[in-house]
Amino acid sequence: MLSPFLQKLLFVNQFNIDKGKISLLGDKLIMLHASAILELQDIDETKLYEIAKKSSLNNLVNFVEHAKVYGKIKNVIIKELIELGQKIGQTDEGTIKTLENLFNINGLGKMNINNLDNEKKEALITIIDSTIALEWLEKNKKESKNAACTLTAGVLAGMFSYIFGEDVDCVEISCKAKGDNICEFKIGGQHSERFK
Repeated sequence: MLSPFLQKLLFVNQFNIDKGKISLLGDKLIMLHASAILELQDIDETKLYEIAKKSSLNNLVNFVEHAKVYGKIKNVIIKELIELGQKIGQTDEGTIKTLENLFNINGLGKMNINNLDNEKKEALITIIDSTIALEWLEKNKKESKNAACTLTAGVLAGMFSYIFGEDVDCVEISCKAKGDNICEFKIGGQHSERFK
């Protein structure tokens, strides 16, 4: 079953899977198996984090710009994306819901924004059933000594860098792959020395 968010996008031809191609709000996407992401992460965790952060930031900017270009389309989701660009810096519940919906279509797990402090440029995020963590456990048949969701942390860092209007980083403070109940991420500017 498709999420209501994707159903809205399908309705206005802003999500499409056809002829071997996937597009979302005008951007091309590629589906990869979670094990492929784990293999990439093993090559260079720091580089993957930085790439995911930059890509996530650019994608969110493009989503908002795309929504502005097609703003005359009368559809709730397009209006939500336009409003997202206008609500940066506010703690509006609609903005939080839109961010959660945008993240959730990535297939990385179900995101909940537990705390959002725009003044301090900080957020506390949980990911329920993290695809990366679950794949790590399935692949390795044991718990990890370290947090496993580097790609997710990078995506969140890019997303919140856009929302906060400044560069922030993300640290996974609990991880299902380590035996924790959920994956939890702390976002803020003070984490710039993330991997040092």
